[in-house]
Amino acid sequence: MIDGIKIGHDNPCFIIAEVGINHNGDLTAAKKLIDAAVDSGANAVKFQKRNLESIYNKEILDNPTLDSQGTEILIDVLKEVEFDENDFKVIVDYCKEKNIILLCTPWDIPSVNFLEQLNIPAYKIASADLTNFPLLRYIAKLKKPMIVSTGMSNFEEIDKTVNFLKNEDVFFVLLHCNSTYPSPTELLNLNLIPELREKFDVPIGYSGHESIIIPSVTAVNLGAVIVERHITLDKNMKGLDQSASLEPREFKQLVHFIRDSEKSMGSSLKKMTRGEILQREVLGKSIVCSSNIKKGDSFSSENIQVKTPARGLSPQYYFELLGKSSSRDLKKGEYLQNEDLK
Repeated sequence: MIDGIKIGHDNPCFIIAEVGINHNGDLTAAKKLIDAAVDSGANAVKFQKRNLESIYNKEILDNPTLDSQGTEILIDVLKEVEFDENDFKVIVDYCKEKNIILLCTPWDIPSVNFLEQLNIPAYKIASADLTNFPLLRYIAKLKKPMIVSTGMSNFEEIDKTVNFLKNEDVFFVLLHCNSTYPSPTELLNLNLIPELREKFDVPIGYSGHESIIIPSVTAVNLGAVIVERHITLDKNMKGLDQSASLEPREFKQLVHFIRDSEKSMGSSLKKMTRGEILQREVLGKSIVCSSNIKKGDSFSSENIQVKTPARGLSPQYYFELLGKSSSRDLKKGEYLQNEDLK
């Protein structure tokens, strides 16, 4: 359960609009993204919190060129867009005003400590921290739900983390994930969702980074109990995650598609609806007499045929009826009934 909402296979999919760093360090943009998430019908909106001094060595922060070019680009972006504590307090108040759940991904323990002051109801663990047991244990001890992405990891690592969290006695959901931004559709491997559920016996969700909608709906049909997708004001905006995000109109469409898909799943019971019964009466078929039949005459292809509507014996019994003797007089056009089989 996250902030009063039940999570699981017997409940509607919990949909997270991941703002991440798509606000580009602009509170006005962040509020617009929260508004878009609310308008879409998402259950929650999610941000990210980092303490860069806790994540990186000082020499790399001072001179990112000492590491890879990717690290240099990332640090430059994070320094530019990271919200401070006052910004987050504004976001908390705005989410309360808009009545949407606020979640956050802490990338380090100091960020967890700060987010605890904001009373975050659940924590999202980034794929990069699936193997970060010190961080996982620190959060697990808070006994709040954990949502753990499994991107860029192998089965052995996932298995080790699952066993670790089960021993920590905390509720958690694994998210199947491909950590390419954006993810090619043919590499999403959504069939892993039921596979992960069977293998690890925990609820499975989906964190998608594809640029389209349909795979996320497919994930729900395959059993995902949570769907997390990035949301952006414009895919062409500056930023690392914009191209792997959905614009407000698309995100609203995603939620609509998921809810319609859930309705269509229905139950495993097979029974005719009222509309089908009416259609059956109009379009269904019956066995009728193609000529007058006297009592004692044998039924044959010469004196019975199949006609619409469904007012009598089903044509499924046509061949069973052939060769049997009629127990009564029948007129041409008359519908045969169940008792005529005896």
